[in-house]
Amino acid sequence: MSGRPHVCVIGYGVAGRLHHRLLAAMGMSVSVVDPDARTRGALAPSCPGAATVEELPADLRVDIWSVCTPTAAHIGAVAAVLARDPDARILVEKPACRSWEGPELTALLGAYDRARLVVMNQYAHAKAPAMLQAVHAEFAPRHPVTAVRVAFSKDRREDIAAGRFVDLDYGVFGYEWLHMLAVLGGLLPAPAFHRYLQSDPAHDTLRIAPDPELSSTAAHDLTTVGVGADEGGPVEVELYSTIVGPDAPRGALAPQWARRPGPATDSRLRLARVEAGPVEFTLELDPVFLPGGTPLPRNTHRLTMDGPRGYREWLIPDSPMDNALRASIAALLGPAGRPALDLRPLDRIGRLARVAHDARTPWTTPSGGRTSAALPT
Repeated sequence: MSGRPHVCVIGYGVAGRLHHRLLAAMGMSVSVVDPDARTRGALAPSCPGAATVEELPADLRVDIWSVCTPTAAHIGAVAAVLARDPDARILVEKPACRSWEGPELTALLGAYDRARLVVMNQYAHAKAPAMLQAVHAEFAPRHPVTAVRVAFSKDRREDIAAGRFVDLDYGVFGYEWLHMLAVLGGLLPAPAFHRYLQSDPAHDTLRIAPDPELSSTAAHDLTTVGVGADEGGPVEVELYSTIVGPDAPRGALAPQWARRPGPATDSRLRLARVEAGPVEFTLELDPVFLPGGTPLPRNTHRLTMDGPRGYREWLIPDSPMDNALRASIAALLGPAGRPALDLRPLDRIGRLARVAHDARTPWTTPSGGRTSAALPT
């Protein structure tokens, strides 16, 4: 490949514009496919653009296709790209597709065995979880992990009112849950993480805040993962997410550990907590705030350790998004073989969404109390 790599971004919403900016900063030339980008004024006059993949100039060489459309349009976009370029290198924003479309996507890629596809999930490339594991190994090696808790929250009501980030297929599980699973995968041993993804969500340990228009707006899942003795024994896994910030309905209030203790100017909370015997590790991913509410610089993450030997703190500068783009480009253009398509996390959120739609069960809290959780039918 000679000259600057060329990327065609398909879909020019928030994700598409972010991809454009980051890829251009890496020195790549960029074109855009979006039927409305030009009329909305979102696309600079100097940027090549087309309404559809089919309308792109036939002589335009595309090294990477970046699919940033809404999830429901992913398979259609991938199919259009492969019809034009059977050897295409395709980057797809998460989720890869809707959970029931996994076999269709797999079959589509099977028909084009020289093509490559990578699913983008920035938190799968965050360095902070590996830092937490290293700190655990150094300061508490004799204490195996007994619990991993992950919470990602954001008030998306303004975005939803504007028609952005609306997921009626998965409900709350379609927003932050794949990010949380990526962080969880960086904190659990690989065999334990596999067993977790393969397990069926339990009706009596999943609490949902249903919503008549959005399917669900908050969810709290508590699972015990069976881990072999050589891996340290069973691990309690707890995940919580809301798309309405601190106003989550009582059906799925944030647990105490998933609440920011001090003031903040941003509704986003990206938190992981690991318990290892008497030692507790807390990882706060950007945005991070000082006790008085002053934000730390962007892409600064904070890791703390609290235990019998006292309290320690580390600040970790890192851009998971930049890491993920660079890793994806390397996988698409590098000499290694075709990347494997891992649909296990997608299948997991699909099963969670089905439980949320199908079940009406009480939820057992970690303290043993029971809370009624009316779930949508």
